[in-house]
Amino acid sequence: CDAGDDVIFAWRSFEAYPILVELAGARPVRIPLDEAEGHDLDAMAAAVTDRTKVILLCTPNNPTGVPISHERIEAFLRSVRSDILVVIDEAYVEYAEAGSGPDSLALYREYPNVCILRTFSKAYGLAGLRVGYAVAAPAIADGLRRTALPFAVSALAQKAAVASLDAGGEMDARVGAVKQERARMAAQLEAQGWKLQASQGNFLWIRADEHLMASLVDAFDHAGIMVRAYQGDGVRITVAGPASNDRVLRLLEAHAASTID
Repeated sequence: CDAGDDVIFAWRSFEAYPILVELAGARPVRIPLDEAEGHDLDAMAAAVTDRTKVILLCTPNNPTGVPISHERIEAFLRSVRSDILVVIDEAYVEYAEAGSGPDSLALYREYPNVCILRTFSKAYGLAGLRVGYAVAAPAIADGLRRTALPFAVSALAQKAAVASLDAGGEMDARVGAVKQERARMAAQLEAQGWKLQASQGNFLWIRADEHLMASLVDAFDHAGIMVRAYQGDGVRITVAGPASNDRVLRLLEAHAASTID
């Protein structure tokens, strides 16, 4: 990106987007999520101008967990200029149920302006080693190589990534356990009266205003449970093991009566 370029993304989404866009000298264009806590693709398409250089799509979205369907992304790609780079960030894709999101490789093969991002930091368990990859057309990949930091991925990180790929069965088992717990937690929280969207990440999202968010964070802090608060938007709760999840469920059940209208 150059000075004066625009980068469009949903908000709230991955919190590094505006930081990285500004570091690149471009202008971040935040488009509010729709009522279902997902990407408002119509509004994003309407925000495109002659200054738009990149559009970021996060599916499943972090922190809400809402995916973007294949059909919606394909329609979106047809509606925007082909010289705009459309990045599909799939950091949490391993946790998504089959068919809930796009067939991103098919989109990449059909649309040369699509770039897919994947990471080893989430389902593969290599957070901190900073290993990921992009799938993109040769011209885009060449640009990434020219701007990437040299030796950014250490030899240890490379070996760990290969080892994690070789242990795909173990990862599948872990992801399956997370999905099972995610479904259990969501069902119980909805029964308690909490309004949730169907998350496809390894977390659940509770929309909360400032008062409710402060109350929730205070309750979790006193219980010694760490959650991720997003100022003015809500709280993201990571799906852990059954015992830890039960503590979260008990806390939210006790909290629900006094906070949910």
